[in-house]
Amino acid sequence: MVAIQNYEGREQAYVKHVFLERYLERLVHKTASIYDHIVYVDGFAGPWQSANEAFQDTSFGIALSALRQAKATWKAAGREVKMSAHLVEQNPTAYARLATIGSRYRDVEVKTYPEDFLKALAAILADIPPLAFTFFFIDPKGWRFRLHDLATMLKRPRSEVIFNFMFDFINRAASMKEPAIEQGVDELIPYGDWRAKLEHAERGGATSNDRKKILVDAFSESLATIGSYTYVAETTVLRPVSDRALYCLCYATRHPEGIKTFRDCQMKALEEEARTRATTKVKHAEKVSGQHEIFESLHEMAPNELGKKLALERSVAEFAFLDLVPSAPASIRFEDVWPHVLSRHVVRLKDMNDIAARLRKEGRLAFLDWGPRKRVPDGHYRMQRP
Repeated sequence: MVAIQNYEGREQAYVKHVFLERYLERLVHKTASIYDHIVYVDGFAGPWQSANEAFQDTSFGIALSALRQAKATWKAAGREVKMSAHLVEQNPTAYARLATIGSRYRDVEVKTYPEDFLKALAAILADIPPLAFTFFFIDPKGWRFRLHDLATMLKRPRSEVIFNFMFDFINRAASMKEPAIEQGVDELIPYGDWRAKLEHAERGGATSNDRKKILVDAFSESLATIGSYTYVAETTVLRPVSDRALYCLCYATRHPEGIKTFRDCQMKALEEEARTRATTKVKHAEKVSGQHEIFESLHEMAPNELGKKLALERSVAEFAFLDLVPSAPASIRFEDVWPHVLSRHVVRLKDMNDIAARLRKEGRLAFLDWGPRKRVPDGHYRMQRP
């Protein structure tokens, strides 16, 4: 289990791994109920700065634990599911540690590759059975990456991907005029017309959040376009002691259940991030000032700030939800709307259920199939604006 004491000085990695642990545990357990073979692929496995001999503070360690746990759970229920992992790392020092991981997880088929991910990818994809479900985790140390080189991987059916979009570095690179850097950013974000949008936003005094939305939206569009994904969402990881985005975990799926699970796990990670950043800020402030008592209130401020942000997201999501519902006599099913709202806004299906029920009560939405004694809508319920 991910533990904060293993992340001294790299609290942002802790937040990332809290999310990854929660998501993979739920993903692997659910998909193993349908698929007979689950595959995890880590393109830049490391390990880097791992403080745990069992690699519990690494992405691949978290994934292997999730595979093992799901395999054992389903085996106890009488179902055999094969679990496999492909771990790639080209750094010789890091790979020497990575190569030992197979002996720790003998119930999972682990293959390691001491080379560049793009060179190993063709062999990995050829090794994965067509009917297996695959989760790809792409977390490069740098930002230089040609997204089209991953097209075969991204287009693979029965798969999902999380890509670590290194916003802090990409944001700076996006404003540079050096031809090599411009080409690199264009190759990473080939769609979304982001340069024109950035230039227009800058003329209006764009904030860092404005720039982030433009760049992340364009990268999300690029993922969706190349991989034919139906839903792409992201969760932002902030710097430990400042309110600046460090990187964004961009998630792509073709299934509504995937986006639902993503947002559920994101909420838990955001809550943990708020607590962790509050503690880190206190420690930092105490170190700088040598004082203690005046900074204690920082522990209480973070959850309040998160609550305000989430309330704003729910408000914006409500307007987006209404915009997707046609006026009578046309109608649309609830299950055809809520996944798209979740892909664009930090809300859960539970939030959308509550919003839909309230809008019905207020007369702003009509549901043609609402059953008696129902508190929230079923997915097949048809909706329309009166």
